[in-house]
Amino acid sequence: MIHIDAHADLREQYEGESLSHSTPVRKACGLIGPENVYSFGIRSGMREEFAFAKSSGMVLEKFDVVRPLREYLPQLADRPVYVTVDIDVLDPAFAPGTGTAEAGGITSKELLEAIQLIAESDIRVVGADLVEVAPAYDPTEQTAIAASKFVREMLLGWV
Repeated sequence: MIHIDAHADLREQYEGESLSHSTPVRKACGLIGPENVYSFGIRSGMREEFAFAKSSGMVLEKFDVVRPLREYLPQLADRPVYVTVDIDVLDPAFAPGTGTAEAGGITSKELLEAIQLIAESDIRVVGADLVEVAPAYDPTEQTAIAASKFVREMLLGWV
């Protein structure tokens, strides 16, 4: 699984709930093994989440997406891969319409480059999503416009 996000999403529970927006990557680690999880762009998480990532054997790259993606894609060649993209990997300047915006994110251009790198790689994308777009938080519609562009490029490049 390739996970592109601002948040680690490695909590075992959030506010007493084991099924939450803060737990899906931890759940995936339990299902497919942490050695099969590659997280990029992460810039927010609890100390325990980063400790789990380090000790578990998963890949967790802070802040950057394109550079480490280039490095790890060859390791995933010919493998089935699910790709999940959280819109908050973008800096709020490019996508303010999300529920958990985090300063210091990547640009829209960088995310498009990451999508293209995946398309040009030898991995087999078996599924994908783009999550946490919240149009109500963005009256300018720039988040929705960007998200629709990303989904279009995913469909054109990965299907």
